[in-house]
Amino acid sequence: MHILLCNCFGKPCLVPKSRPFHSRAQHSTTAQSLAGPAALSAHQIFSPLTKERPVFRIKKPVAVIREPSKFYNEILRGIERARKRVVLSSLYIGSEETELVGYLDRALDKNPGLEVLILLDCLRGTRIDGAGKSSASLLTPLVKRHANVRVALYHTPALSGLNKTAWPQRYNETFGLQHIKAYLFDDDVIISGANLSRDYFTNRQDRYMRFRDRPLADYFAGLVHAISRFSFHLVGKNASTHPLGEGAASSDMGMCLPGNTPDPSRNPSDFIRDANAIMAEFLEGAQVRHAVDPATLSEHDTLVIPTVQMRQLGITQDEAHLTEFFSLSDSFARRYGCRNMMASAYFNFSPICKKLVLDSSSRWDLLVASPEANGFYTAAGVSKYIPDMYSIIEHEFLRYTRKQYGRKDIAIEEYARPKWTYHGKGVWCYLDSKLPQATMIGSSNYGYRSIYCDLEAQVTLIPGNKDLQNDIHQEALCLLSHSKMVTETELKNRIRSAPLWLYALKPFISKKM
Repeated sequence: MHILLCNCFGKPCLVPKSRPFHSRAQHSTTAQSLAGPAALSAHQIFSPLTKERPVFRIKKPVAVIREPSKFYNEILRGIERARKRVVLSSLYIGSEETELVGYLDRALDKNPGLEVLILLDCLRGTRIDGAGKSSASLLTPLVKRHANVRVALYHTPALSGLNKTAWPQRYNETFGLQHIKAYLFDDDVIISGANLSRDYFTNRQDRYMRFRDRPLADYFAGLVHAISRFSFHLVGKNASTHPLGEGAASSDMGMCLPGNTPDPSRNPSDFIRDANAIMAEFLEGAQVRHAVDPATLSEHDTLVIPTVQMRQLGITQDEAHLTEFFSLSDSFARRYGCRNMMASAYFNFSPICKKLVLDSSSRWDLLVASPEANGFYTAAGVSKYIPDMYSIIEHEFLRYTRKQYGRKDIAIEEYARPKWTYHGKGVWCYLDSKLPQATMIGSSNYGYRSIYCDLEAQVTLIPGNKDLQNDIHQEALCLLSHSKMVTETELKNRIRSAPLWLYALKPFISKKM
């Protein structure tokens, strides 16, 4: 057997060269040979995606980062080298990340003109841990010390009225979150699904790509700025500020909304109206500024198409983009064959995504966390049963796939690596090639929440050269080298011991997790 070696996580990654990932799913008996037209490029196939969306031609090399520790080093290096701006958008920053905040503090001391904008989710960012700390309390000294630091905290309009007071911390986050992950340093931007906390820097596997392109960096800086316009801001406490939460370590800081922004928890309808107007203005402006003529595109152009999803605010750009992307790849698959891989931290794909997969003519590998690699595996209380819930959903999906659709060319892979958890997400589209012709990367888990509840952003990357295609391919292979295909029988045996009440809660949990 020939072995392909790739430098994955600092160690060789053993991947059989003669057995690419898609061979784990049986070929459809109706699939045609993967001998597509040599003259038809991915740029031509996906050219409709470049209409009515901002498109960026990336001139400089794209860095595909594979290790959490290297992702962390890139964050620190980016802060250290930044001269004009640092923009960090994440669900939260771990309350223990004093080193990261220290880097920001020193960079601000060194460069008085440096502007720092941090966007977090309000509910998650003010959640108090056992030590009475939160993301907000961690960042409080930075805000106090530097006038050019802004911390924005987005609050969902879905948690309002009685729900706001009835649901405790942690559980109230199921209503909706700021989930966008983008880390920007001057003209560099890292797109990822990873948050800024210790496990994401050590042994929680995600995906990360660094783009060195000023227009693209400007786009994401503008996106974060637009969201900050209707978000709470961390400020010194006064009569008009909101508290940061009970038990907060800092009692002299609060949060307030800018200008006349309606309070999302008290006046959600007006908030949605104003937020939608701000986002529509940003997205329409970006579309005009970064429009391209598809006729001018070359197969040597590396293209990035960013999309956002904010259904609670009336923005469904990514949902429409995803549907069109799969429609285009399916049109190709029906004639020439196609293979895809979709990854998510959780096997809880939205009905839209499930239908797109099941109705397509492509072969699929679906990569998710094994129960042991699920972040809830060691949780206490009801949360410890969440991995069992995902196994139940996996089993039902695989059984439905086989019995109702008769398909054997859809495989489920589970990431299982000792002492590691899995949080990666994205799509790899190979068309009829040995190397990926397009990939999606960003914050979306392609689940119900990603479509209907949370703020999400991802980019579709169409590589313009073999080196980048190979880097993206090696990324997929390295993830799959730690995965195992699961069968319907294996899943059935696994869920035998699941409590019956879990089945009753499945409709609720599947929409909240």
